[in-house]
Amino acid sequence: MLEIQPKPEVIDELVRRIVEAVHPLRIILFGSAARGEMGRHSDLDLLVVMPDGTHRRRTAQEIYRRMWGVGFAKDIVVVTESDIREHGSNPYLIIKNALEEGRELYHSSG
Repeated sequence: MLEIQPKPEVIDELVRRIVEAVHPLRIILFGSAARGEMGRHSDLDLLVVMPDGTHRRRTAQEIYRRMWGVGFAKDIVVVTESDIREHGSNPYLIIKNALEEGRELYHSSG
């Protein structure tokens, strides 16, 4: 299988746009890109952790709007801190996998 990895500057641009748009607490790359196993039909999987009280769907919509023009298909999963506390150990939800196998790209200092 042909492996295709995004250039670091593409990842940096995605992170920059997300941070500017929604000011997340954390951004975690997970899935095939985090494992270094992206193929031609792979996408970039990003877990975006937001403060409690954040409207997840509106936040995801804003992130997708800001991603226009950046290469690679993207799958953005927006969760809150409470989601992580309540569901982070559930093996049937993507949160657990993202936290265990993902690569943190951004962590808010504030």
